[in-house]
Amino acid sequence: MPYVERLEMKGFKSYGNRRVVVPFSRGFTAIVGANGSGKSNIGDAILFVLGGLSPKAMRATRISDLIFAGTREEQPAKYAEVAIHFNNEDRGFPIDEDEVVIKRRVYPDGRSVYWLNGKRTSRSDILDLLSAAMISPDGYNLVLQGDITKFIKMSPTERRMIIDEISGVAEYDEKKKKALEELKQAEENLARVDLLIREVKTQLDKLEKERNDALRYLDLKEKLEIARTTLLVGEVKRLENLIAESQKRNREIEEEINEISKKLEGIAKEIIAKEKALNQIERELEEKSEDGILEVTRKISEVNSKIELAKRNIEIANRETEESQRRLVKTKEELKAVSEEIERGKSAIERWKKRKEKLLKDIGEKEKERNELVLKLAEIDKNFSIAKEEFDKVEKELEDSKKEYYLKENEIEKMNDEIERIKTKNAQHSAKRLALKSRIEETREEIEKKKAELSEVEGKMEKITSRLRVLEKELEEKQQKLEKLLPEIKKVNEELIKSEAQREISDNRTLEALKKANIPGIYGSLAELIKVKDESYLTAVEVALGSHSDNVIVEDDKVAEKAITFLKKNKLGRLTFLPLNKIKPSKLVETSKGIPVMDVIEYNPKFKNAVSFALGDTLIVTDMNEAREVGIGKVRMVTLEGELLERSGAIVGGYYRPKAKLGINTDEIKKRLEALEREKDSLESQINALKIEQRGLERELFELRMKKSDLSKDLQVLQKEMDRLLNEDNALKEEIEEGEKRIKELEELIHQTKGELAKLSGRIERLEKKREKLRKALDNPEARELNQRIREVEHELSALREELSKVESKLENLDVRINEELIPRKADLEEEIEGLINRINAFKASISKNEEDIAKLQEELKKLQEAEEEVKEELKHLRDEREKLREEISQLREKKEELRDTLQKLRIEANSLKIRIAQYEVQLQERNRELKHHDVKLVKEIPLDLEKLREEIDEMEEEIRKLEPVNMKAIEDYEVVERRYLELKSKRERLEAEKDSIVEFINEIEAQKKNVFMRTLNAIAKNFSELFAKLSPGGEAKLILENPEDPFSGGLDIEAKPAGKEVKRIEAMSGGEKALTALAFVFAIQHFKPAPFYLFDEIDAHLDDANVKRVADLIKEASKDSQFIVITLRDVMMANADKIIGVSMRNGISRVVSLSLEKAMEYLEKARAKNANAAI
Repeated sequence: MPYVERLEMKGFKSYGNRRVVVPFSRGFTAIVGANGSGKSNIGDAILFVLGGLSPKAMRATRISDLIFAGTREEQPAKYAEVAIHFNNEDRGFPIDEDEVVIKRRVYPDGRSVYWLNGKRTSRSDILDLLSAAMISPDGYNLVLQGDITKFIKMSPTERRMIIDEISGVAEYDEKKKKALEELKQAEENLARVDLLIREVKTQLDKLEKERNDALRYLDLKEKLEIARTTLLVGEVKRLENLIAESQKRNREIEEEINEISKKLEGIAKEIIAKEKALNQIERELEEKSEDGILEVTRKISEVNSKIELAKRNIEIANRETEESQRRLVKTKEELKAVSEEIERGKSAIERWKKRKEKLLKDIGEKEKERNELVLKLAEIDKNFSIAKEEFDKVEKELEDSKKEYYLKENEIEKMNDEIERIKTKNAQHSAKRLALKSRIEETREEIEKKKAELSEVEGKMEKITSRLRVLEKELEEKQQKLEKLLPEIKKVNEELIKSEAQREISDNRTLEALKKANIPGIYGSLAELIKVKDESYLTAVEVALGSHSDNVIVEDDKVAEKAITFLKKNKLGRLTFLPLNKIKPSKLVETSKGIPVMDVIEYNPKFKNAVSFALGDTLIVTDMNEAREVGIGKVRMVTLEGELLERSGAIVGGYYRPKAKLGINTDEIKKRLEALEREKDSLESQINALKIEQRGLERELFELRMKKSDLSKDLQVLQKEMDRLLNEDNALKEEIEEGEKRIKELEELIHQTKGELAKLSGRIERLEKKREKLRKALDNPEARELNQRIREVEHELSALREELSKVESKLENLDVRINEELIPRKADLEEEIEGLINRINAFKASISKNEEDIAKLQEELKKLQEAEEEVKEELKHLRDEREKLREEISQLREKKEELRDTLQKLRIEANSLKIRIAQYEVQLQERNRELKHHDVKLVKEIPLDLEKLREEIDEMEEEIRKLEPVNMKAIEDYEVVERRYLELKSKRERLEAEKDSIVEFINEIEAQKKNVFMRTLNAIAKNFSELFAKLSPGGEAKLILENPEDPFSGGLDIEAKPAGKEVKRIEAMSGGEKALTALAFVFAIQHFKPAPFYLFDEIDAHLDDANVKRVADLIKEASKDSQFIVITLRDVMMANADKIIGVSMRNGISRVVSLSLEKAMEYLEKARAKNANAAI
């Protein structure tokens, strides 16, 4: 049995940063020291290193509080570390080493690290190792400070469980657990077999029908063979009869053809004779027509044409005469007006000439009078004469200037008149241009409108053309897609047929009924929802799935409840449901070999937990050899051939027939097929719609092309009209520009002339001033009188001359108007009148001539019509004769055609007969060839009604078609499945027996478990009574089961009676009595099954010296079999120890020393004194 050799601590609680070693005796070690010195920390360290997790048990708030917190002199530790050294020479630990060292380290963040013999390991491995040596951090052998009474305070059930652990009933529990698992497996196998029996029974029922169908099929095939052979023999006979009848009819037709051919020959000769006579008449008619009627008809036509031409000429001449007369009247009116204006102008000229002559005469007289007055004035004063001469000169110059002034004014007036005429003309042209502009705008708008329409049409055409291209592309794409879709539909349909066939074999009626219930949240069975990536893994996955294949995945437990209620209500059987909100996945033990089943299957990630529940713990291996490499019993495995190796070590194998159930979800395939069909219908609908649209667009494109052609023509017409209007507008514009240019020239001339007028006006003003000055110089009484008279005369003379200038100007204007405008216009009008009169006379002459020609032509026409009648009469006789011959020939030809038709029909019939005979012969050969493949001996008699036989054959074939596809293998399969059914029934009986055997084994385990427990309990109870009496002389104590009949359903009570006292309830005992009772219980167990070591921390705190002595003696005695480590303050306890360890506190750090008994006593006295002083 292993024991603790030493304990090493570093940074643990009060033991500082230095490594502290605590050596232990193999027997009884006492640890002593003052209160607060840290001796109990050694017990905490042992609990810590053994894997204790409760900080409270180690007297700390949290695990990191175990780390040394530091003092004024020493820094806090970075971690707490404890190592415990076990002597393993007797191999109490399952490790082939003499020493086992367990080390644990904790960091400030609470992390713990474990080592075993220097190698890092896990807490679970440490606990497993300690468990092998009957050591546990929660064991009854570890009694820490204040915990001695826990055996008294714990519940009866907890106390009983200590006996369970000591007695080893866990082994029986494990056996029972395995047996229960086997029972569960047996029940599952039984359920699986029941399911298989149901499936096989369903399959058997189906195969029975298929077998019956196959047998009926074979019977029908045999009958059909006989019927077909009989029909073939009957057909041969019928064909032979038909050939004989057809050959006879063929001979009859040949005789009829020869007779009709002779008749046709006679009719042909008669037709030839009559056609000769007809040809003669035709020639005569042709000659008469060419020489007579045709020439007459041609002449009549010519005469009629000439008459019509003459009439048209008369009509044109009349129309032109009327037009000319209208123009003549208008021209004469205009000539009259011009002549009258000329006459008025001439009269005015005569009047103005007379006025001019009178003015010239008056001016002469006035000049003569003035000259006389001047001579008189010159006689008076010679100087005056000179002045007068100067005056006269000025006067003359003034008169010339005024005359010139009047001429310039006249010129300006003429130019203004011309400007007005040009402006009037320009205004007319502008008005025309305005009208033209309106028409141009209208035309332009019309052109733009047409262009817009044309552009719109072209745009539409372009869009339609583009759309047509897109449609063609879409049509091509849709058709290609449809072509690709059709094979896919065929493939999916085949897949559906195949899957439905497979489904029929492995159908689960309960599951199907559940699906039809349409309960929301049901996704399907695992077998339906899982697909194998590679077919090579199919068998392995099916076997691994096993009874889970029909497990139904549902959304949650509520859906499962609804489904179960439905199955109960309809009595449809039972199913296993996997609710996604509750199901827990299975985990696979890590291994370097094999392939996890989860890696070779496909499924919806949503179902991962459910799939993992069934397959997550299973590994696929190649064969049994690879399974052995992995380790049989270590992990659930399945081979590629279907051997199943359970973790329990059980191996299932043998012949396996694949079920082909995985991934078969006919609903999904149907949905996919329906989706494809919908897509196909949609594509066909789209293609039809596109074709309709294409035809519509093509019609619209044709209409647009026609409209474009019309618009183009309209646009050309409008463009020509636009060009004409623009040319006319440009011409008017040019005329206006020429007129404006002329106006500018005239305005410049007017401006220039006005300048000259201004100069003349200035000159006249200067001359008048000079004349006035000279007049003053000539002013003397006599001369003044003469001058006065002279001035009066000159004034009169000036007025006359001014009037003369106006008269001359008027005469000049009248002369220009008459000679340059009116007389040329009159001549033109007279010439035009003469031309119109000549034109009218010419038309009248033409009318007279055409009327004479018409009269002559009508006379000629009458003669020609009479000649035509004579020729027509002669031709009528010939035509009648010709018609008669034609009628006769026609009748003969009709007769000939009738005979020919009859002949043709006979020949067609003959050809048809020959073809039919050939067909009959071919059919006969085919039937004879077919008969070679049939046994004619089967035919007993040939029925007269072959059609009825054919109907019977059709009925048999129809029945065969209905039976097809026939599973001929069903006859054999039925026997196989029947044997399988019987085997399964036998297997079920074996499984039932196996189940009963397991139940019996479980009952045996329960009995053995109880026996072992009772033996252990009785031994411990005996030890307990003896030890209690030893620890409490005169006292009594015993252990009592709450339920002796079924110990495991109740707890374990302690009943104690200390010496000299009545039986007390445990709760009513004093602290010392409780401690003694608890120690008696501990030592009772130790005597029955010692632990490797015991740790007691101040268990004697509530005991008097006498009781301490008894306990110390008991420990001393027990230390022969087990190691005891006791933390104490009592010298009586210390005196019995094999080794004493002293613990002291210096500067806040605990120290450990080994002590002799005397030293320990002294040390203990000091500790008591220190404690006493501290208490004061």
